[in-house]
Amino acid sequence: MPICRDLDLIRPFVAQNLSAASSVSNLINNTFSSSVRWVRTDDLSDPHAVLCRTHRFSLFADSGRAAARVLAEIPRNLRLVFSATPSRFCRLIRENWRGPDAGRRLWYNHCYLYALRPGRLVIDRTHRVSRLRPDDAPLIARAWPYGRSPERILRRIRSGPGFCIRRSGAPVAWGLTHDDGSMGFLHVLEQYRHQGMARTLTTALAECLLRLGVQPFMYIVTTNRASLRLTAGMGFSRAGRFSWFGTN
Repeated sequence: MPICRDLDLIRPFVAQNLSAASSVSNLINNTFSSSVRWVRTDDLSDPHAVLCRTHRFSLFADSGRAAARVLAEIPRNLRLVFSATPSRFCRLIRENWRGPDAGRRLWYNHCYLYALRPGRLVIDRTHRVSRLRPDDAPLIARAWPYGRSPERILRRIRSGPGFCIRRSGAPVAWGLTHDDGSMGFLHVLEQYRHQGMARTLTTALAECLLRLGVQPFMYIVTTNRASLRLTAGMGFSRAGRFSWFGTN
């Protein structure tokens, strides 16, 4: 299928699957300056799959057949790098990839999607929070384990909500949103852990998103037991298994 230029054609399909399609929904609606390059669907009149391209691909589909149709339209000169993709489609993508890196070994980062249902947020305002500032970006970049640059962190601070807890004026814990509007970057410096700061930041960020009319959701790595317990304890419900994967 060609690039979808009238996004109103696919919004009803995405809205019907909002919890599982939260990333794609925010991308096509440009909720927090997502910088979408193009959007494709399997069928303009009756969509069952949506593929977004930013600097990576994000796919949501309700069937393998629909996913395969939209994947077949990816230009073959592009690298295989996917984010926020239902894990059940990983094998399908890998087996049908025809790009320049076809056949190369992939890296995977498997996560659970957690979404907040209306009225379920567990409130915790133990600590005082403040907004993140542009000059906080280098500290956050140094602490983030996935190689984020200060420039990318700075864009997230400027484009979406972000909060921190400060001590002596410096952030010791923080949380903000990713390009797709998902809650993330949650981090507490080691010497300040076990004081409930993560709960307070989760509350602040979720409440801010709700005020903006945005569905609060986050992806938690399947092996991160502490964050899984925290997220479930804050009123979020598991809504699927998703994966980040690609070639180096």
